[in-house]
Amino acid sequence: MARGLSRELAKEKNQKNQKKNAAKGNKEDLTPAQRAERDAKLLNEKKARKEAERAKLAASGEEGAAAVRAEEAKKAAMRAKQRENKLAATNPLLAKKR
Repeated sequence: MARGLSRELAKEKNQKNQKKNAAKGNKEDLTPAQRAERDAKLLNEKKARKEAERAKLAASGEEGAAAVRAEEAKKAAMRAKQRENKLAATNPLLAKKR
């Protein structure tokens, strides 16, 4: 292949990739601070909805309260396992002693 031809092919390939990647990125024209604020607001709304559902389930009766307690116990066990895995990742010898 001649040098000029390979250069032309590379240029065409690069232009195709640039067209593909043009769709990616910040399409909303928001600053990072605005995006963080928007995301925090959405997460807080989601958390409030979950808390309301949990409170409604707990108030629905004994079965609902038991379901809420079981879910909390499951989450606590998951957090404990994550702490243990973090310890094992930082110092495997200490994790084996436990």
